Amino acid sequence: MERDVSFQDAQFICGTSTVPEKMIGCWERLSIRFSDGTEDKTTRVIWLQTLSGVGDIRIPASRPHLRERKGFGDCSKEELLKLAEQDCFCGVTLFDPDANPFPTASWPKEAYLFRFQPVITFPEPGWIEWLNSGTRMIEKSPSGAYEEDWRLQPESRSFAAHLTKRDAASATCLYIAGEHAVYARNRTADLPSHKTLLELARDAQYERNRLEELLDCEFSYARHAKPGDDYKIVVSTLPWREGKSLGYPWVQDLASKATSIENLALGDNWTVKSLWCP
Repeated sequence: MERDVSFQDAQFICGTSTVPEKMIGCWERLSIRFSDGTEDKTTRVIWLQTLSGVGDIRIPASRPHLRERKGFGDCSKEELLKLAEQDCFCGVTLFDPDANPFPTASWPKEAYLFRFQPVITFPEPGWIEWLNSGTRMIEKSPSGAYEEDWRLQPESRSFAAHLTKRDAASATCLYIAGEHAVYARNRTADLPSHKTLLELARDAQYERNRLEELLDCEFSYARHAKPGDDYKIVVSTLPWREGKSLGYPWVQDLASKATSIENLALGDNWTVKSLWCP
């Protein structure tokens, strides 16, 4: 269900709303339990939800530590192939509060903006249930294949914003939820949607330039420690970006009640797609 809201509806809301307010914020996955009883608590998974736009990052614990490298050129082919196992996406979350037997979140193919993996690895919608006064969110696949346990991160509901970069060489998004941010930049190469990055690498006989082209897609999760600080990257599909500043400290001005969307000075040709302030 979608609802167009503007400053005529609420002074500090603009954009299209597709999710309830209790879904907005930054969620980190505690665990995923599969139907065979196995459980994964090691993959780093971040779900940052704005009024409709979503940035999702999934970094396996088995990925090598490459923070001290300067770029792809400092990595071996084996290390590049480990980077190809990451999985992230950004797009629009759709939510049906009246679905049976549970309220349902979904991400149909047309709702994706772009993905790190060309294929959709979790194609099912999710049955959603909130616990612990809304700070814990359980997502169950209708088929029973898995159940995910999400926890709301502190200081992620002071405001939420989704921005896109105009005139960029590739699609670029910035998702903000209070002290948390996800930066997403698509690769410039168009990839077929029926194969994983590892399969595409194998098709190219692991040619190095093709490997780097496949991997040149950034999803970075960042936080800031106190007002006025820039967001610092905590985990990224490009590990050498970790520990670096995100470079957009001005996004915190979006939360100011003294600022209107019409006169907000944005850097680097950014456009505000949605803004929510409780």
